[in-house]
Amino acid sequence: MRWAREIRLGVQLSVTGGRDAWIRLALVASGIGVAVAVLLVAASWPTMAEARQERHDARSYELDRQTPESTDQTLLIAYADTSYHGESVYGRLLEPEAPGAPAPPGVTDLPGPGEMVVSPELKRLLDSPEGRLLRERLDYSIVGTIGDEGLVDPGELAYYAGAAPDLLSSEETGRSERIDGFGTSRFDFPRGGETLVLALTGAVVALLPLGVFVAAALRFGADRRDRRLAVLRLLGADRWTAARTACGETLIGALVGTAAGFALFFPLRGLVPSVQVGGVSGFAADIVPHPLLAVAIPIGAVALAVGVTLVSTARAAADPLAAARRASWPRRRLWWRAALLTGGTALLLSSIGADPGRFGRVPETAVVGGVLLVLLGAGLVTPWLFQVAVSRARRGGVPWLLAVRRLQADGAAESRAVVGLVVIVTGAVALQTLFAGIQMRYADEEPVPGERVYRTDVPELPPAGAAEVAERLSAVPQVRDARAVVEYWHIEGPNDPVSLRVGSCSALRDHARIGECSDGDVFAVEGTSTRVEEGQRLRIPDADGAATWELPEVKRSVAPRDPSGLGEDPVPGSVLATPGAVAGADLPRSGVSAVFGLDPLTPRAVEEARNAVAELSPMGTTVIGQTSDSERERELDRIGALVTAGVGASLLVVGLGLVISAVERLRGTKRELAVLAASGVDRRTLALSVLAQATIPLAVGLAVSLAVGVPLGAALLRIAEVPVAFDIGGIAAITAASAAVVLSVTVLSLPALAKAIRPENLRAE
Repeated sequence: MRWAREIRLGVQLSVTGGRDAWIRLALVASGIGVAVAVLLVAASWPTMAEARQERHDARSYELDRQTPESTDQTLLIAYADTSYHGESVYGRLLEPEAPGAPAPPGVTDLPGPGEMVVSPELKRLLDSPEGRLLRERLDYSIVGTIGDEGLVDPGELAYYAGAAPDLLSSEETGRSERIDGFGTSRFDFPRGGETLVLALTGAVVALLPLGVFVAAALRFGADRRDRRLAVLRLLGADRWTAARTACGETLIGALVGTAAGFALFFPLRGLVPSVQVGGVSGFAADIVPHPLLAVAIPIGAVALAVGVTLVSTARAAADPLAAARRASWPRRRLWWRAALLTGGTALLLSSIGADPGRFGRVPETAVVGGVLLVLLGAGLVTPWLFQVAVSRARRGGVPWLLAVRRLQADGAAESRAVVGLVVIVTGAVALQTLFAGIQMRYADEEPVPGERVYRTDVPELPPAGAAEVAERLSAVPQVRDARAVVEYWHIEGPNDPVSLRVGSCSALRDHARIGECSDGDVFAVEGTSTRVEEGQRLRIPDADGAATWELPEVKRSVAPRDPSGLGEDPVPGSVLATPGAVAGADLPRSGVSAVFGLDPLTPRAVEEARNAVAELSPMGTTVIGQTSDSERERELDRIGALVTAGVGASLLVVGLGLVISAVERLRGTKRELAVLAASGVDRRTLALSVLAQATIPLAVGLAVSLAVGVPLGAALLRIAEVPVAFDIGGIAAITAASAAVVLSVTVLSLPALAKAIRPENLRAE
């Protein structure tokens, strides 16, 4: 077939065209190979996330199904999660009811009382000096490690501990569950608000530059290729023959690069378990590209190679004489580049204030499409603005004039090289703006030293346990104003159920405006149609049935008050009682809730407070602020770290492309540089002109990045319903780092300049 012959001719030109052809093939293949390898790692995220979820589900257990009867195959289990210096620690207390009790995934033998099995990462932490306070809290002997199948990732901190005899079997605990096996069905709660916007934007910003880089890599050595196509056209080949020949020349590089990318992926895959980003890592066995994405990446690389080749060779095919004599590049069209920016802006604006629908989700398609179009538009507008800026540059020193004249004659390579950087910097500036707004939202919720925003819950203590908890917390040197109450819920009243809190007068003042108080007083919380009155009998359920308490005189009705902003207002109908009022009631054990502050506020003080709670009960918990917000912040931190790592990887790839482009550009102009050197232009002037050639497109690109990235970040904040805020220092740091990358790459290419100005380069064939 004619097409096959023409494509074969292009392949032959690529592999038998001498040293220059081999160099171009190596440049194209290496650029595509690196990009494909990174894309394959990114394509493995769905399978890695699925594997993480499957392991999480395998060790979970149903809480909403009917509790099984005690048999020789049942197990009592209780939550014992904790935190250590901001890291979550997954923990469970276990008490088998018979030798046949099920074991969690990854655990061979259930630990006995006072023993625990731990994850490898937790064992490393406990054995290190950094884990001393956590070792005091988890005062169990380590008898084994949890296998990979029982961990969501290699870096997870997790343990299973054997509970003290009868700690979980007592019906009074209320914190344990009886199960006959592990494994639960999944229910995915969709992300919403700022979390989803951040994840979507980060994915686009991290991956889009790789596509831009591949497109740029396909243009390495394009000048020589265009002249070869011009010769074919002048020899009588039509435009489509020349285009198919060029496609064949490029396809071999794309195929070799794709194969190299798959070969490079496997060594990268083995490094993943040793890398932890934002507290997230993965097992090497989970790093498997999604089948559809694994097929789409090579097909996309080949399709992109054909598309870029057809577009980039259109000029040489249409006007071979201009390509042969290296005529000045024509004026670029603006309308279709501006249309991308306009379309992306319209999509983003349509998402602001849109109906979030169920679960408060943002319109993902509009956000992804809008960010994609805006970033592409910013990158594609840059060459047009660069051409305008260069055409108007006139005055300056000799290095400046040499650089400007070179860019006016043919600055296409320089503008192409900076497009990928513009996409990354624009996205990074938008992400920095998004982060700044989100951080400002949570900045107001940061605890202030001494402010009582810490809450702890200790299960199953007697009514006098509130004083014990407050006393134990107060023994920690930096704890301030620790006050606790015993809480009873679902008390059977004469009409509707009520709740009861028992604590000292100072502790009750945290929950209501009780005014004057003395031991023996009882107060009723306002705002209910059900009144509690003296003489009413309240039944408080416990393990042995129910305790009965006859309500003494209610001193007054009081207004509720949230003690610490933790959302713990006493509900209408609550009863607040001092210890003297319930002294003879023989109330059952129940949970104790305490609120306290820390001053000075240090990480060590937080951990010492948690240790004090753990001494009272291994199932005690300590939180700061509202738990949901803390979880949201941790999720945002994880996503932010993953996005930063992805953007950093893309920046490294683009930096590699800039190095290759700079060296290839110097090789393409070595004859002109040699002529200048032979004419008396000193090496310093030539080096400065090379730096100026990199600085001019860089300045234009960074200006576009700032002009587009800041409004893009503001629009994303509006979509996420977060107050708009800008981090000038962070944006300046991103801009400076990007400029440093380009200038460093240019400096690294100066040794190639010394080789290019040698006299032997004056020869021409």
